[in-house]
Amino acid sequence: MITLWRILNTGFRNFFRNLWLSTAATAVMTITLTIVLLSLISNSALTSTIKNVTDKIDISIYLNDAVTADQVAYLRTKLEQNPDVASVRYISKTDALAEWRKQHATDQKLLQATSETDNPLPASLAVRVKDPKKLDSITTFVAEPSVAKLLDTKEPISYSGKNKTTIDRIISFSSFFKKSGLVISAIFVTVSILIIFNTIRMAIFTRKDEIEIMKLVGATKWFIRGPFLFEAAFYGIIAALIGTALSYVVLFAGGPRIQGYIDLNAAIDMFQSAPFLVIGAAMALGIFIGVTSSLLALSRYLKL
Repeated sequence: MITLWRILNTGFRNFFRNLWLSTAATAVMTITLTIVLLSLISNSALTSTIKNVTDKIDISIYLNDAVTADQVAYLRTKLEQNPDVASVRYISKTDALAEWRKQHATDQKLLQATSETDNPLPASLAVRVKDPKKLDSITTFVAEPSVAKLLDTKEPISYSGKNKTTIDRIISFSSFFKKSGLVISAIFVTVSILIIFNTIRMAIFTRKDEIEIMKLVGATKWFIRGPFLFEAAFYGIIAALIGTALSYVVLFAGGPRIQGYIDLNAAIDMFQSAPFLVIGAAMALGIFIGVTSSLLALSRYLKL
Protein backbone atom coordinates (compact mmCIF):
# COMPACT_ATOMS: atom_id res chain seq x y z
CA MET A 1 0.00 0.00 0.00
CA ILE A 2 2.86 2.37 0.78
CA THR A 3 4.39 1.74 -2.66
CA LEU A 4 1.05 2.34 -4.36
CA TRP A 5 0.57 5.55 -2.40
CA ARG A 6 4.02 6.77 -3.44
CA ILE A 7 3.29 5.99 -7.09
CA LEU A 8 -0.02 7.86 -6.95
CA ASN A 9 1.50 10.78 -5.08
CA THR A 10 4.38 11.06 -7.56
CA GLY A 11 2.01 10.88 -10.53
CA PHE A 12 -0.20 13.55 -8.98
CA ARG A 13 2.80 15.87 -8.42
CA ASN A 14 4.05 15.23 -11.95
CA PHE A 15 0.66 16.34 -13.30
CA PHE A 16 1.17 19.80 -11.79
CA ARG A 17 4.90 19.89 -12.49
CA ASN A 18 4.20 20.21 -16.23
CA LEU A 19 0.91 22.04 -15.88
CA TRP A 20 0.81 23.48 -19.41
CA LEU A 21 1.39 20.10 -21.03
CA SER A 22 -1.07 18.45 -18.66
CA THR A 23 -3.68 21.11 -19.39
CA ALA A 24 -3.26 20.71 -23.15
CA ALA A 25 -3.52 16.91 -22.96
CA THR A 26 -6.54 17.11 -20.67
CA ALA A 27 -8.25 19.68 -22.93
CA VAL A 28 -7.86 17.49 -26.01
CA MET A 29 -9.17 14.46 -24.15
CA THR A 30 -12.07 16.53 -22.79
CA ILE A 31 -13.04 17.46 -26.34
CA THR A 32 -12.74 13.82 -27.37
CA LEU A 33 -14.92 12.47 -24.55
CA THR A 34 -17.47 15.25 -25.04
CA ILE A 35 -17.73 14.39 -28.74
CA VAL A 36 -18.10 10.69 -27.90
CA LEU A 37 -20.86 11.42 -25.39
CA LEU A 38 -22.66 13.85 -27.72
CA SER A 39 -22.37 11.28 -30.49
CA LEU A 40 -23.97 8.74 -28.15
CA ILE A 41 -26.78 11.20 -27.38
CA SER A 42 -27.26 12.01 -31.08
CA ASN A 43 -27.35 8.34 -32.09
CA SER A 44 -29.86 7.55 -29.36
CA ALA A 45 -32.04 10.52 -30.31
CA LEU A 46 -31.82 9.81 -34.02
CA THR A 47 -32.56 6.11 -33.53
CA SER A 48 -35.66 6.98 -31.48
CA THR A 49 -36.78 9.58 -34.00
CA ILE A 50 -36.30 7.28 -36.98
CA LYS A 51 -38.08 4.47 -35.13
CA ASN A 52 -41.04 6.75 -34.42
CA VAL A 53 -41.21 7.65 -38.10
CA THR A 54 -40.71 4.16 -39.49
CA ASP A 55 -43.19 2.66 -37.01
CA LYS A 56 -45.86 4.76 -38.72
CA ILE A 57 -44.90 3.59 -42.20
CA ASP A 58 -47.39 1.14 -43.66
CA ILE A 59 -46.62 -0.40 -47.02
CA SER A 60 -49.98 -0.63 -48.76
CA ILE A 61 -50.54 -3.49 -51.18
CA TYR A 62 -53.54 -2.57 -53.35
CA LEU A 63 -55.86 -5.39 -54.42
CA ASN A 64 -58.00 -5.60 -57.54
CA ASP A 65 -61.78 -5.49 -57.13
CA ALA A 66 -62.22 -9.13 -58.19
CA VAL A 67 -60.15 -10.57 -55.36
CA THR A 68 -62.03 -13.03 -53.12
CA ALA A 69 -61.97 -13.42 -49.34
CA ASP A 70 -59.98 -16.66 -49.69
CA GLN A 71 -57.39 -14.94 -51.83
CA VAL A 72 -57.09 -12.10 -49.29
CA ALA A 73 -56.60 -14.69 -46.54
CA TYR A 74 -53.92 -16.39 -48.68
CA LEU A 75 -52.04 -13.12 -49.14
CA ARG A 76 -52.24 -12.27 -45.43
CA THR A 77 -50.94 -15.70 -44.46
CA LYS A 78 -48.02 -15.48 -46.88
CA LEU A 79 -47.09 -12.01 -45.64
CA GLU A 80 -47.37 -12.95 -41.96
CA GLN A 81 -45.01 -15.86 -42.58
CA ASN A 82 -42.36 -13.40 -43.76
CA PRO A 83 -39.87 -12.93 -40.86
CA ASP A 84 -39.43 -9.27 -41.81
CA VAL A 85 -43.14 -8.45 -41.40
CA ALA A 86 -44.40 -7.16 -38.04
CA SER A 87 -48.13 -6.96 -38.85
CA VAL A 88 -50.66 -7.13 -41.69
CA ARG A 89 -53.99 -5.27 -41.66
CA TYR A 90 -56.78 -5.62 -44.23
CA ILE A 91 -58.48 -2.39 -45.35
CA SER A 92 -61.70 -2.91 -47.31
CA LYS A 93 -62.94 -0.60 -50.07
CA THR A 94 -65.51 0.85 -47.66
CA ASP A 95 -62.87 1.51 -44.98
CA ALA A 96 -60.54 3.05 -47.55
CA LEU A 97 -63.28 5.42 -48.70
CA ALA A 98 -64.15 6.37 -45.12
CA GLU A 99 -60.48 7.17 -44.41
CA TRP A 100 -60.21 9.15 -47.64
CA ARG A 101 -63.34 11.16 -46.75
CA LYS A 102 -61.86 11.89 -43.32
CA GLN A 103 -58.64 13.18 -44.85
CA HIS A 104 -60.54 15.44 -47.28
CA ALA A 105 -63.31 16.51 -44.94
CA THR A 106 -62.80 20.20 -45.81
CA ASP A 107 -63.13 19.71 -49.58
CA GLN A 108 -66.84 19.45 -50.27
CA LYS A 109 -66.45 19.14 -54.04
CA LEU A 110 -64.31 16.02 -53.70
CA LEU A 111 -66.70 14.57 -51.17
CA GLN A 112 -69.66 15.12 -53.45
CA ALA A 113 -67.80 13.52 -56.37
CA THR A 114 -67.51 10.21 -54.56
CA SER A 115 -69.98 7.84 -52.97
CA GLU A 116 -69.98 4.32 -51.64
CA THR A 117 -71.82 3.10 -54.75
CA ASP A 118 -69.14 4.62 -56.99
CA ASN A 119 -66.06 3.91 -54.87
CA PRO A 120 -62.85 4.25 -56.93
CA LEU A 121 -60.56 3.21 -54.08
CA PRO A 122 -59.22 -0.37 -53.98
CA ALA A 123 -59.06 -2.64 -50.97
CA SER A 124 -55.55 -3.06 -49.60
CA LEU A 125 -53.28 -4.80 -47.13
CA ALA A 126 -51.34 -2.45 -44.85
CA VAL A 127 -48.03 -4.14 -44.08
CA ARG A 128 -45.67 -2.97 -41.34
CA VAL A 129 -42.13 -4.32 -41.35
CA LYS A 130 -39.77 -4.84 -38.42
CA ASP A 131 -36.78 -3.27 -40.16
CA PRO A 132 -37.33 -0.46 -42.72
CA LYS A 133 -34.10 -1.52 -44.43
CA LYS A 134 -35.81 -4.73 -45.53
CA LEU A 135 -38.76 -3.23 -47.37
CA ASP A 136 -37.48 -4.72 -50.62
CA SER A 137 -38.64 -8.15 -49.48
CA ILE A 138 -42.24 -6.88 -49.84
CA THR A 139 -41.49 -5.65 -53.36
CA THR A 140 -40.12 -9.07 -54.24
CA PHE A 141 -43.20 -10.75 -52.82
CA VAL A 142 -45.71 -8.71 -54.86
CA ALA A 143 -43.68 -9.37 -58.02
CA GLU A 144 -44.41 -13.10 -57.81
CA PRO A 145 -46.83 -14.12 -60.64
CA SER A 146 -49.28 -15.83 -58.26
CA VAL A 147 -49.52 -12.60 -56.23
CA ALA A 148 -49.28 -10.01 -59.00
CA LYS A 149 -52.49 -11.23 -60.66
CA LEU A 150 -54.43 -10.38 -57.50
CA LEU A 151 -53.21 -6.78 -57.28
CA ASP A 152 -54.36 -3.47 -58.70
CA THR A 153 -52.49 -3.07 -61.98
CA LYS A 154 -52.42 0.74 -61.75
CA GLU A 155 -50.50 0.91 -58.47
CA PRO A 156 -49.95 -2.48 -56.81
CA ILE A 157 -47.82 -1.17 -53.89
CA SER A 158 -47.24 2.17 -52.13
CA TYR A 159 -43.51 1.49 -51.70
CA SER A 160 -42.62 3.06 -55.02
CA GLY A 161 -42.00 6.43 -56.64
CA LYS A 162 -41.85 9.36 -54.20
CA ASN A 163 -42.81 7.20 -51.21
CA LYS A 164 -39.90 4.86 -51.84
CA THR A 165 -37.52 7.79 -52.31
CA THR A 166 -38.63 9.41 -49.03
CA ILE A 167 -38.33 6.19 -47.03
CA ASP A 168 -34.95 5.38 -48.55
CA ARG A 169 -33.69 8.89 -47.75
CA ILE A 170 -34.74 8.57 -44.10
CA ILE A 171 -32.93 5.25 -43.78
CA SER A 172 -29.85 6.54 -45.65
CA PHE A 173 -29.64 9.70 -43.53
CA SER A 174 -29.87 7.69 -40.31
CA SER A 175 -27.11 5.32 -41.41
CA PHE A 176 -24.87 8.18 -42.62
CA PHE A 177 -25.28 10.17 -39.40
CA LYS A 178 -24.41 7.19 -37.20
CA LYS A 179 -21.35 6.31 -39.27
CA SER A 180 -20.21 9.95 -39.25
CA GLY A 181 -20.45 10.04 -35.46
CA LEU A 182 -18.31 6.91 -35.16
CA VAL A 183 -15.71 8.24 -37.61
CA ILE A 184 -15.44 11.64 -35.88
CA SER A 185 -15.17 9.97 -32.47
CA ALA A 186 -12.45 7.61 -33.76
CA ILE A 187 -10.50 10.55 -35.21
CA PHE A 188 -10.54 12.46 -31.92
CA VAL A 189 -9.63 9.35 -29.93
CA THR A 190 -6.62 8.92 -32.21
CA VAL A 191 -5.65 12.59 -31.81
CA SER A 192 -5.93 12.24 -28.02
CA ILE A 193 -3.68 9.19 -28.03
CA LEU A 194 -1.06 11.06 -30.08
CA ILE A 195 -1.20 14.17 -27.87
CA ILE A 196 -0.86 12.17 -24.63
CA PHE A 197 1.82 10.01 -26.23
CA ASN A 198 3.90 13.12 -26.91
CA THR A 199 3.13 14.55 -23.46
CA ILE A 200 4.43 11.42 -21.74
CA ARG A 201 7.42 11.33 -24.10
CA MET A 202 8.37 14.87 -23.12
CA ALA A 203 7.82 14.03 -19.46
CA ILE A 204 10.23 11.08 -19.79
CA PHE A 205 12.92 13.32 -21.30
CA THR A 206 12.33 16.00 -18.65
CA ARG A 207 12.74 13.49 -15.80
CA LYS A 208 15.64 11.62 -17.36
CA ASP A 209 18.06 12.39 -14.50
CA GLU A 210 15.42 11.58 -11.89
CA ILE A 211 14.75 8.24 -13.55
CA GLU A 212 18.48 7.41 -13.59
CA ILE A 213 18.73 8.12 -9.88
CA MET A 214 15.71 5.91 -9.17
CA LYS A 215 17.33 3.10 -11.15
CA LEU A 216 20.57 3.47 -9.20
CA VAL A 217 18.83 3.20 -5.82
CA GLY A 218 17.07 0.01 -6.93
CA ALA A 219 13.58 1.18 -7.84
CA THR A 220 11.54 -1.47 -9.66
CA LYS A 221 10.45 -1.01 -13.28
CA TRP A 222 6.80 -0.57 -12.32
CA PHE A 223 7.66 1.91 -9.55
CA ILE A 224 9.31 4.05 -12.23
CA ARG A 225 6.57 3.52 -14.81
CA GLY A 226 3.67 3.78 -12.38
CA PRO A 227 3.62 7.59 -11.99
CA PHE A 228 3.54 8.04 -15.78
CA LEU A 229 0.59 5.65 -16.07
CA PHE A 230 -1.28 7.32 -13.23
CA GLU A 231 -0.60 10.76 -14.67
CA ALA A 232 -2.08 9.72 -18.03
CA ALA A 233 -5.03 8.07 -16.30
CA PHE A 234 -5.56 11.27 -14.31
CA TYR A 235 -5.93 13.15 -17.60
CA GLY A 236 -8.76 10.78 -18.48
CA ILE A 237 -10.49 11.12 -15.10
CA ILE A 238 -10.52 14.93 -15.18
CA ALA A 239 -11.52 14.98 -18.87
CA ALA A 240 -14.37 12.53 -18.18
CA LEU A 241 -15.78 14.68 -15.38
CA ILE A 242 -15.62 17.87 -17.47
CA GLY A 243 -16.86 16.17 -20.66
CA THR A 244 -19.80 14.55 -18.86
CA ALA A 245 -20.75 17.87 -17.26
CA LEU A 246 -20.66 19.59 -20.66
CA SER A 247 -22.79 16.83 -22.19
CA TYR A 248 -25.38 17.19 -19.43
CA VAL A 249 -25.50 20.95 -20.01
CA VAL A 250 -25.98 20.49 -23.77
CA LEU A 251 -28.62 17.80 -23.29
CA PHE A 252 -30.73 19.43 -20.59
CA ALA A 253 -30.23 23.09 -21.52
CA GLY A 254 -30.34 22.77 -25.30
CA GLY A 255 -32.54 19.69 -25.55
CA PRO A 256 -35.92 21.37 -24.93
CA ARG A 257 -35.31 23.72 -27.88
CA ILE A 258 -35.10 20.86 -30.39
CA GLN A 259 -37.41 18.38 -28.64
CA GLY A 260 -40.14 19.14 -31.15
CA TYR A 261 -37.90 18.08 -34.04
CA ILE A 262 -36.02 15.13 -32.63
CA ASP A 263 -36.87 12.59 -29.91
CA LEU A 264 -34.45 13.03 -26.99
CA ASN A 265 -36.50 11.05 -24.47
CA ALA A 266 -34.34 7.92 -24.65
CA ALA A 267 -31.11 9.90 -24.17
CA ILE A 268 -32.61 11.98 -21.34
CA ASP A 269 -33.89 8.85 -19.59
CA MET A 270 -30.47 7.23 -19.82
CA PHE A 271 -28.61 10.27 -18.46
CA GLN A 272 -31.19 10.80 -15.69
CA SER A 273 -31.63 7.19 -14.57
CA ALA A 274 -27.98 6.13 -14.76
CA PRO A 275 -25.72 9.19 -14.26
CA PHE A 276 -23.03 7.18 -12.49
CA LEU A 277 -23.00 4.64 -15.32
CA VAL A 278 -22.49 7.46 -17.84
CA ILE A 279 -19.71 9.04 -15.76
CA GLY A 280 -18.13 5.63 -15.13
CA ALA A 281 -18.18 4.76 -18.84
CA ALA A 282 -16.62 8.13 -19.72
CA MET A 283 -13.94 7.65 -17.07
CA ALA A 284 -13.24 4.11 -18.28
CA LEU A 285 -12.75 5.38 -21.84
CA GLY A 286 -10.60 8.30 -20.65
CA ILE A 287 -8.41 6.05 -18.51
CA PHE A 288 -8.11 3.56 -21.37
CA ILE A 289 -6.96 6.29 -23.79
CA GLY A 290 -4.51 7.72 -21.24
CA VAL A 291 -3.02 4.41 -20.13
CA THR A 292 -2.76 3.11 -23.70
CA SER A 293 -0.94 6.26 -24.81
CA SER A 294 1.34 6.12 -21.80
CA LEU A 295 2.22 2.45 -22.35
CA LEU A 296 3.10 3.16 -25.98
CA ALA A 297 5.35 6.06 -24.98
CA LEU A 298 6.99 4.10 -22.15
CA SER A 299 7.68 1.06 -24.32
CA ARG A 300 9.41 3.26 -26.90
CA TYR A 301 11.26 5.88 -24.87
CA LEU A 302 11.76 4.46 -21.37
CA LYS A 303 14.37 1.72 -21.48
CA LEU A 304 14.74 0.03 -18.09
